[in-house]
Amino acid sequence: MMRFFEKLVAVKIEDDHASDENLRLAATALMFRALMVDGEADVSELAMIRRIVEDEFGLTPDEVEQLMSDAATQADEAADLYGWIKQINSRYSHEEKCYLMEKLWQVILADGVIEDHEAALMRKVAGLIYVSDRDVAEARQQAVQKSGLSD
Repeated sequence: MMRFFEKLVAVKIEDDHASDENLRLAATALMFRALMVDGEADVSELAMIRRIVEDEFGLTPDEVEQLMSDAATQADEAADLYGWIKQINSRYSHEEKCYLMEKLWQVILADGVIEDHEAALMRKVAGLIYVSDRDVAEARQQAVQKSGLSD
């Protein structure tokens, strides 16, 4: 009987690990979508994604490379945002969603320009993950302060 419970715990840990990987992939793919939405993959925006992934996820360099590659592929191939949004809505708290919005703003602001397509993407993502306009504005302001740009 004890083996049964050990197996259940082992499966739970593996499921949690897979869920964490899927969540990291969803968040990073959204960042790549923000990178590509204006039609230009700016190197400063790409560098910002890499910095966020390295700082936030506690991955090895090889894992960072794999995540970056997988997220870029998903962002390029996905027809919509809903698979990623579903992951985020099911696992992120409101505070984590606001923090994600800040990170997305950091990616968009990395090149110093907010294109109309980028602003539209942010409005869309905010609505889909149930983040208020006020919280989005606060996340943007945090990103602006961290970037050293003036708003």
